Amino acid sequence: MVTKKEIEQLLTDIVEKVKTERKKRNISQLKLATILGFQSPNYVAKIETRKDNASYNITHLYIISKEFDMELFEFFPQKNRE
Repeated sequence: MVTKKEIEQLLTDIVEKVKTERKKRNISQLKLATILGFQSPNYVAKIETRKDNASYNITHLYIISKEFDMELFEFFPQKNRE
């Protein structure tokens, strides 16, 4: 059974990956918010700090992947397959 802690870690890992990729591309929180259809960077800031357990949904990740020229799966932690 998947635990709540595992889910929270997954969401945190995804948020951190988006943040890393955003910064790598010199995209501000405001620019990312605009890409996602918001007028204020507050939404992205709330997600990046995980305030109130905020996280990106699959639609957000799809939009970001297209904007960043990435595959959707790249935002998800990869299991080591040996």
